[in-house]
Amino acid sequence: MKVIVYNINQEEKELLALANRKIHKITIITDPLNENTVHFAEAKDAVIIMSQENQLSHSFILKLISLGIQYLILKSEEEFFIDLSIIKNSGIQYHIIKCSDSRMAASLIIETLDGWEKSDQDHMKT
Repeated sequence: MKVIVYNINQEEKELLALANRKIHKITIITDPLNENTVHFAEAKDAVIIMSQENQLSHSFILKLISLGIQYLILKSEEEFFIDLSIIKNSGIQYHIIKCSDSRMAASLIIETLDGWEKSDQDHMKT
């Protein structure tokens, strides 16, 4: 699975790489998702946002949809400010990870990606 991660710090980056075991092709962006970085999501299957300081707007969600993003993971220690209805109505599969332990969060992210990839492979077989 081709994945892009936004707003990741060095510790999270290292833990995510260890948890990934070189299975998913992960692109790391240390900056948050914004007008200058959203284009990096093009040709990716999944977007992971590691903590968005400001609200994730409808326009960014629509932009991700237009880029063909199928999966979205939102990781935050606090409440994510987002209207989930647009995501639910778009058909994008999403998962919210509320976890303060970076090692656990990395494991949960990779487990989620593994599950989605397995589900995709199962659908292709039928």
